[in-house]
Amino acid sequence: MALKIGFVFDDTLDVLDGVQQHIVTLGSELSRRGHDVHYLVGETHDSPVPNTHSMSKNVMVKFNGNRMRVPLPANSARIRELLDAENFDILHIQAPYSPFMGGKVLHNAHPRTGVVATYHIASADWASRVGGRLLGMINAPTHRRVDRVIAVSQVAAQYAQATAHVRGVVIPNPVDVEQFQRTAAGIDAAARFRRGNHVVFLGRFVPRKGASLLLDAIEYGEQHGLFPDGFHVSFAGKGPLLEECEQRARSLATPVEFLGFVSEEDKPSLLASADVAVFPATGGESFGIVLLEAIASNAGVTLAGDNPGYRSTMLGDEDVLFPVSGDGYPRALAERIARALSDDDWARRVHDRELKLLDRYNVKTVADQVEQVYEQAIADRQH
Repeated sequence: MALKIGFVFDDTLDVLDGVQQHIVTLGSELSRRGHDVHYLVGETHDSPVPNTHSMSKNVMVKFNGNRMRVPLPANSARIRELLDAENFDILHIQAPYSPFMGGKVLHNAHPRTGVVATYHIASADWASRVGGRLLGMINAPTHRRVDRVIAVSQVAAQYAQATAHVRGVVIPNPVDVEQFQRTAAGIDAAARFRRGNHVVFLGRFVPRKGASLLLDAIEYGEQHGLFPDGFHVSFAGKGPLLEECEQRARSLATPVEFLGFVSEEDKPSLLASADVAVFPATGGESFGIVLLEAIASNAGVTLAGDNPGYRSTMLGDEDVLFPVSGDGYPRALAERIARALSDDDWARRVHDRELKLLDRYNVKTVADQVEQVYEQAIADRQH
């Protein structure tokens, strides 16, 4: 049965960070299946998808180790007008949400509309945990309107339980595996980026994403002669720590290139060029979608910082997880990189094992599960 679905998200679709990628990827697959998909979002001027409704002005704040946009109070009359005009079968809100926009949408949702909430967050520190509980208390009246709850990982499910006192089903973030594979296969990665003993970091230059940890490991590897000839590293991304990392890299013998922001179109070719893709996030991750993008792009070996969200995504594979704290982490990461570049049999086994993860996270698999939750939410409304 074709449904009219409204994704509700307080942030913008002008940039494609983790949650934005989630709803755009899932929404595109649902549209392909014949559903009528809309996006009720914060201030957006250049959306990558049709049926985008910009519902509020946004301001920048810092939360959970990231800079993010939160909405100013949305116009309730405009929300009611849109909900009346579209008469959604499903509203699918991304949580935690702001009472100023997402909460108002829930407050005005039609009685027949099924409401699903997906939780995306893992707490990075005590402040975000306290803030999450406070937000949960503020949102309690509107959260009662939610019929079904999804969490993208067990870590996110724990956050939902701790802050909103709700339980739900775990359905992972979706990855358009076929799109990444098509794009990576159609591009000569060696022509775009140097090939051979190539390590890639892709992420924001903020403390919890761990770019400095990779620099520590490079320094250790140089001092102990671990890396092979031709070893070189590419860092992609922006953020407040970029200049500091660039300064540190100048003292290294290893060729290190800082590529700046890499577009979604160029991301697969960069990741495909990696003999080793390294993501040393220290925490605050509910999931590791960038890990799966690297695997889907056919990176050689994808290594992940051992935080709960990444451990869950990689199904606890100790070969690819490395410590991100303690005195021994530079050595552990340097030795893991060196092994991936020197032990071809080991690297091939790890690569093949990582490829097998993709079916679990394929957007087609995820959409099947989400459609079942939609059916349950609609049935809840009819009883």
